[in-house]
Amino acid sequence: MSASPQEEEGVQVTPEGASASTKAVAVVIGGVVFVAVIPGVLYLASGALYQWFLLHWLPSLKSVLSVGSLLLGLFILAWGALTHVTTGQGTPVPLVPSQKLMVTGPYRFCRNPLQLGAMIYYFGLGTYFGSFRIGLVMFVLTLILAGGYHKFYEEKRLLAKYGKEYDEYRQKTPFLIPRW
Repeated sequence: MSASPQEEEGVQVTPEGASASTKAVAVVIGGVVFVAVIPGVLYLASGALYQWFLLHWLPSLKSVLSVGSLLLGLFILAWGALTHVTTGQGTPVPLVPSQKLMVTGPYRFCRNPLQLGAMIYYFGLGTYFGSFRIGLVMFVLTLILAGGYHKFYEEKRLLAKYGKEYDEYRQKTPFLIPRW
């Protein structure tokens, strides 16, 4: 009788008729390995890597994250302000508002790019001068305060001023999270 292809290649095939006690031992050993041994090794390795990461990479990561956020936020803010001046024929300041509805530039991607840029900038500022937590709190406070202003005051004003044109823009353009 010739050997099966798996046996010829040196692969040992588990017999289909393994006893109940063999199956029970295999399940217990497998359970111990996957529930205790592997997680234990990963836990110990993670602890060592975490300490190394905190000591060696975290200060650099904080700098890159904060400076990157500062630059990205300032870029979005400048682009939005420039769009107000050139396309909107006004400014982002409510005392001298834009005269035209802006749907180009950063306004193609979301209805409130200045708020988005400010949130990212404030996150970077708080992270750079304070900590990640302070940056995150500044981000969330800006989201809540500016988001409330835009949602409950400015959108009503824009709808009253531009009517159907703004309503159509509002239907197809997200409030804050850009659609690329």
